[in-house]
Amino acid sequence: MKMALTSRQSEILEFIRNFSRLNQMPPTRLEIAEYFNWASPNAAQDHLKSMEKRGWVVIKQNLSRGIYLV
Repeated sequence: MKMALTSRQSEILEFIRNFSRLNQMPPTRLEIAEYFNWASPNAAQDHLKSMEKRGWVVIKQNLSRGIYLV
């Protein structure tokens, strides 16, 4: 069962959906960080880990484009 997302996580999810649809591949953590004007991809990683725990994404480690929507 998927748990509710925060408003920021919902924005990230929508960005991933749109980016994937337009580019035929998921965004990197760096591309997410740049879109949201974060200084580091680590901020994206923290949100993505939480989203994975909530059941919305799967993160394939060691892949730059390893973010998959559930």
